Amino acid sequence: MIWIDFVASKGWLERFKSRHGIRLMTITGKKLSNDATCIEPFKLRFLQRVKDLNLNPSQMYNADESELFWRVIPNKTFVFYNEKSVPGRKVSKKRVTILPCANSAGTHSLKMVVVGKSNKPRAFNNIDLPVHYYEQKSARMTKDLFKKWFDECFVPEVRKWLKDHNFPQKALLLLDNAPDHPSEEELTTEDKCITAMFLPPNCTDSTHGSAYNSVCKSRL
Repeated sequence: MIWIDFVASKGWLERFKSRHGIRLMTITGKKLSNDATCIEPFKLRFLQRVKDLNLNPSQMYNADESELFWRVIPNKTFVFYNEKSVPGRKVSKKRVTILPCANSAGTHSLKMVVVGKSNKPRAFNNIDLPVHYYEQKSARMTKDLFKKWFDECFVPEVRKWLKDHNFPQKALLLLDNAPDHPSEEELTTEDKCITAMFLPPNCTDSTHGSAYNSVCKSRL
């Protein structure tokens, strides 16, 4: 047997794909809805809320759930140019839901939330988890779990961080319009100093980010 040491450069690989008519194609996917007309009115309302509470970027937080499909296969593959479509496979539904949260200044990241199916996974035995773990039969966030996180985790962690860094005990949590989120009234502390506000519906994440960042920059 003869062993040949061969290392292909990126240029060689691109020329090889071009020579043999190989391209990258998406197997599955969907088109996102987008309503950009609601962005400007939202920016004005958000800026007014920030002014009313007299907040700076360190007191403005954003949280957003994401499903982590830990056994899913890639949705792209290499095919020949004459291929018009790629047969898909059934997508694995094994997942957990994660919820990261941080302030606009990037100076405070809260302990992440993980929602799984098992109440007490064996892999977690005798382990001090670096996350807040919740159990739900479909591994999804629910209104009850979100309210529990807001009251028992978000508010105490934010209050402590604000106190440690000599900020007023006021904060605003920016969220998307998801059905698993309680109302703004439910996500408000008794003293009204820590509350939530919802992004407009039917907008892509990039549009959300554009509105949020432009408003935050005006407070820097």
